[in-house]
Amino acid sequence: MNRLLRIIRILLAAVSFILITLLFLDFTGTARVNFGWLSRIQFVPALFAANFAVLAALLIVTLLLGRVYCSVLCPLGVFQDAVAWISRKVQGKKKRYTYLPPLNVLRYTLLALCVIAFFAGLAPLVALLDPYGSYGRMATNLLSPLYRWGNNLLAARAIQANSFDYITVDIWIRGVATFAVALGTLGIVGFLAWRNGRTYCNTVCPVGTVLGFLSRFALLKPVVNVSKCNGCRICERGCKASCIDARAHQIDTSRCVACMNCVGVCPQGALGFGHKNQPASTVNR
Repeated sequence: MNRLLRIIRILLAAVSFILITLLFLDFTGTARVNFGWLSRIQFVPALFAANFAVLAALLIVTLLLGRVYCSVLCPLGVFQDAVAWISRKVQGKKKRYTYLPPLNVLRYTLLALCVIAFFAGLAPLVALLDPYGSYGRMATNLLSPLYRWGNNLLAARAIQANSFDYITVDIWIRGVATFAVALGTLGIVGFLAWRNGRTYCNTVCPVGTVLGFLSRFALLKPVVNVSKCNGCRICERGCKASCIDARAHQIDTSRCVACMNCVGVCPQGALGFGHKNQPASTVNR
């Protein structure tokens, strides 16, 4: 069951990431018509739109299941997972994560600054750290020109074959400053993900900090079956959130993004997804 949850999470995250990327790349409006709702259920866009129904739903889901928003719906989070996965494939067994103490002062200071900026009407400052907006800048400024160039190549070939299924489109970049911000975001987020997985999510992202605080009280979360744990630390070495202290048999649920990687790799079956007060002997039944 635990491994099935991980597989389901990965499939949902992959589908969500692909569709959201298409929202930023599509120039025909088709993706917006069919998948536009994915942009409306993002945390910061819902906050700016005063969509309290979406915000309430996200908060309730977090209180039930933890930070599944971060591991399934947030495109920047899934992007970091992809970079971390490639990093582990390239570096092999040399790439091992380890438990790191939370940088709470930094996390909550950045959150406080974002809250002050929001109420002061400085939305652009908040948007700089918005994970959905950050990924959107990367996609529209760095990936969209390549996407349009590829479309134009197909259009040229189609015309040669007397087919008009494709149309040529303009290739443009919004501005040097916007491009620089997008490139800088890619460099910083990509570098942190390559080195240590979800560092950006758990130290910089204000959405991660808010949902992380709530996930402390989540009904269901990863639980350690102490009677089965042999201290091998495989779960800790595979935790891209660096939130598992295997020696102390503790998981920092404020940083856990409910990716289910730990419950899927534990050879002893000592990790499960359940209620925090559930008896250890019943966690994996």
